[in-house]
Amino acid sequence: MTRAVLLALAGLLVAAPAAGTATQRSLQSVRARAVGWAVSQEGHAERGTTNCSSRITRWQREMGLKAPPCEPWCGAYVHQAFLRAGVRLSARIIDPHRSYADAVAGRRGLQRIAMSEVRKGDLLFFRIRRGLRASHLAIVRERLPGNRVRTAEGNVSHTVMLLTRSLSVPVLAARVTG
Repeated sequence: MTRAVLLALAGLLVAAPAAGTATQRSLQSVRARAVGWAVSQEGHAERGTTNCSSRITRWQREMGLKAPPCEPWCGAYVHQAFLRAGVRLSARIIDPHRSYADAVAGRRGLQRIAMSEVRKGDLLFFRIRRGLRASHLAIVRERLPGNRVRTAEGNVSHTVMLLTRSLSVPVLAARVTG
């Protein structure tokens, strides 16, 4: 090969990581926007214990679900946060038990990650109801020292709450991949 060809090939190899870096920055931006929207919903509550409000019903309809009747809505809250940030997740996220399997398999825009890798905009799956792999979802707002995170969560005591949690509690962490 001539020196010019080798230099051209070397230039292509150097340029390739830059494209990946731009994609990573884009997904970081999506996650940051999702967190911003999720935080802005703090305090929104369903009517009584119905899993319904006009806002929650709209979130579920924008997922492609028929509402009412309203469903437990932590997944609709997560879906809406990412929709507002420009990413349409699968409507299966309404069911944390099923979307847990998606994250483990790396499908439907979710990828399982190690708890040690959790950062802003990642999802945490919790097992609250027995017999399910997961029954609740949260969005990570911030990683804290001491294996803790700040989260934004829908349908906690019938409202949107900002909480601090230990990373020893979730059963799975996942990243939205687009």
